[in-house]
Amino acid sequence: MTMTWRRRLGAAALALVGLGLVAWRVAIMVIEHEPRGDASAAATCAGTLDLEYARRAERARASVVAMLGERDIPGMAVAVGGAGRIVWSEGVGYADRERGVPACADTQFRIQSVSKPITAAAMARLVESEVFDLDAPVRTWIPDLPPALGAVTARQLASHSAGVRHYRDDMETLTTTTYESAYASLERFRNDPLLFTPDSRTSYSSYGFVLLGAAMERATGLDFPALLRREVLQPLGMERTEAARAGVTTAGRASSYDHVTPYSMDGQVHPSPEIDFSSKWAAGGLLSTAEDLVIFGNAHIKPYNEGFLRDETIDLLFTPRSRSPSPVGQGLGWVVGFDPRLRRVRLHFGAGSGGTAVLAIFPDQQVSLAVLANLGHARFPIARHLAIANAFAGDPLALVAWIVAAVALAGAVVLWWRPGAARDRRSK
Repeated sequence: MTMTWRRRLGAAALALVGLGLVAWRVAIMVIEHEPRGDASAAATCAGTLDLEYARRAERARASVVAMLGERDIPGMAVAVGGAGRIVWSEGVGYADRERGVPACADTQFRIQSVSKPITAAAMARLVESEVFDLDAPVRTWIPDLPPALGAVTARQLASHSAGVRHYRDDMETLTTTTYESAYASLERFRNDPLLFTPDSRTSYSSYGFVLLGAAMERATGLDFPALLRREVLQPLGMERTEAARAGVTTAGRASSYDHVTPYSMDGQVHPSPEIDFSSKWAAGGLLSTAEDLVIFGNAHIKPYNEGFLRDETIDLLFTPRSRSPSPVGQGLGWVVGFDPRLRRVRLHFGAGSGGTAVLAIFPDQQVSLAVLANLGHARFPIARHLAIANAFAGDPLALVAWIVAAVALAGAVVLWWRPGAARDRRSK
């Protein structure tokens, strides 16, 4: 290969690097583009505000209020943690739209599947205290299970790789049956076959977490709500988080609304139907607040996990077990990966009748955030949610990316057209 062609290949490689970085940054702009929203009409309930973060909170609040209007959400709450403390929290809209009760940062919402990371934390503490074994078959604690179901392990259940089925459809969640324990609720699926051989693939399963909760009950001798209080809620001071119980009304709890079938039959926002959440406490049956969830999120960021979970346990929860080449994988109770700006993120979404929730942790930036709504399946726009994160987590690679792109493209131009190239060609 001549010197000229070596130079041209080098120029092409540099050009690819530079153009690739430019394309990445342009893609971010497209993904995160936010239409301008009207932030003037939303009722608001102020919570915590660290003055150091006031301008960031102002930018983030505009996105929250915009979501409220774009999705016709009655009420929302948001909280953000930084360096182990809550730096901003606020409510917008209404906890009870009919009575004009404002949503606040300490208003209780249905957090749906954001319950799963809380269950995983309780499991992790039991593992640390050697009360529970991640790799023992669950028949160790529940011997009367069918053979296939009894052979799965807690690690498989917590990573959605056990083969236990999910809900067949939303109608299956419309239950008013009260169960006194997670074990009792196993009747809903215990005799169903596994979908696949455990650990052969990943398939999201709320019933898998119900089974996990039942095994934890049997291992401790406590019902699931009491277990959760002992292992997670009391140690972290999460005073506004609890298992939802039918017929029990808590002061400061948001009314719940739906606009999708089968909970709303005309596509309009209506009060949610009555549902008993005792069938899925461990999977999606908890009530919480934005502030409590940020307290929980902060306790999963080193070094603020001290006294709650060990460093190696945090790593265990956040290590992806799925075999997919995707940048997003499944840990134990958490989705783990990278966001469009290549920040490491650990998160979970929740959506069901009467509530939508997001909890996200950015460990490198020591930021956690929670966004809650009292509308089921609110479908938070990704651009709005990223804008909240961006206000607090920043964009650490932006300047580096543009500098490297500029240097690479300049280098490509110099290599391709530098004056010595013509002399090299004449000398051959």
